[in-house]
Amino acid sequence: MIDSSRVDLGSIQVHKKAIADIAASALAEIDGVSLPVPNLLNKAREILGYRSIPGIIVTVDKGNQVSIELRVLVRYGINIPDIARQIQELVRTAVERTIDISLKDINVNVQGIEKGLERGGGQ
Repeated sequence: MIDSSRVDLGSIQVHKKAIADIAASALAEIDGVSLPVPNLLNKAREILGYRSIPGIIVTVDKGNQVSIELRVLVRYGINIPDIARQIQELVRTAVERTIDISLKDINVNVQGIEKGLERGGGQ
């Protein structure tokens, strides 16, 4: 007997760039954290039609488990371990809520400290 309350119309696939967009949006909500500024190579790729978010790398392993590496800048004076845990929690919640997948890892790599800048989350 067929379950009439459920209709399977096919598969749903989410591109790694979409996951990176979700992570970038979550990072934008955190005060004192930003992504690195795009370099010349990133800008040239965008001109050619390739869109990437500098500082966010999404990988899918052979078991289809998704990991995210976030390379961020943190404002001077912020406790790095605390903000890194906050980043991990916020990104995990955003991804799970938006596309209903569980992330294997969320690695936060602090690339630098911003001194005296009042740039909030985001770019």
